Amino acid sequence: MLFFLCMTTAARPLEVQRQKNDRLGGGKLSCAVVFDREFTAEEMRRFYLLPTSDEPNPLAFTFEGRVVRFICPQEDEPKWRLALEIYMVKTFRQTSEATKTHPSGPRDTRSKLGLRKLHLG
Repeated sequence: MLFFLCMTTAARPLEVQRQKNDRLGGGKLSCAVVFDREFTAEEMRRFYLLPTSDEPNPLAFTFEGRVVRFICPQEDEPKWRLALEIYMVKTFRQTSEATKTHPSGPRDTRSKLGLRKLHLG
């Protein structure tokens, strides 16, 4: 029963409950985005492994339970918030693609390997 509860919780989409911003010295802003549930270890791993060359990168964000925190320049807060949203979408898109079943099943193995289809009559 516990396993099923964890699976249904992880499959549910995330919702932002609130965002809190605090001004720091030197034109910096400390931001905390609170979600409606805690992140799983797999979700955090996928988030941190996202490939990027832009700033901010996923390593600039920290997870604490259901809170994601980051410190950014005050004028760049919308850019950082958008980056967090984009990274979250990419993280959960990868998760849903990994669990998706393909209707073609084992017959699709040949095309995955780059082999041509067999035409058996």
